Amino acid sequence: MLMENLNPLIIEDNKIVVMGIKKIYNKHQPEASLSSVENGLEAIEFLSKIEDPQMFPCFIILDINMPIMDGIEFLEIIKQDQRLQQIPVVIHTTSSNIEDYKKCKAIGVCGYYVKDVDFSVYKNNLINIANYWKNSYRKKL
Repeated sequence: MLMENLNPLIIEDNKIVVMGIKKIYNKHQPEASLSSVENGLEAIEFLSKIEDPQMFPCFIILDINMPIMDGIEFLEIIKQDQRLQQIPVVIHTTSSNIEDYKKCKAIGVCGYYVKDVDFSVYKNNLINIANYWKNSYRKKL
């Protein structure tokens, strides 16, 4: 999958966290075009409306603990869909539960990090994720 733009999808039910991510990206990755939804079901609906695979998000930032459809249920669905299974997914969660980590890794996530209470560490994690994927796709262009 080749992406020309940095267009991550944020799947997160906490609006304050989403606002924080958007603020960090606006400052450090101003070219990014972020989309966000509040749970896995909304994400499936969002992704199903995209007809051209080139328009899929370049990566997904996914929370685990959400209402309606949690992150693990979402992962299980997209990893069975040939159109969606190639989208890189980075878990962004408050869960430091080793079982959640193992499930996510077994399903095939690209990264897993626990939201840090120290804002500077949290911010740096988000910037590093964006830089990694941006640089990864630039090399393919």
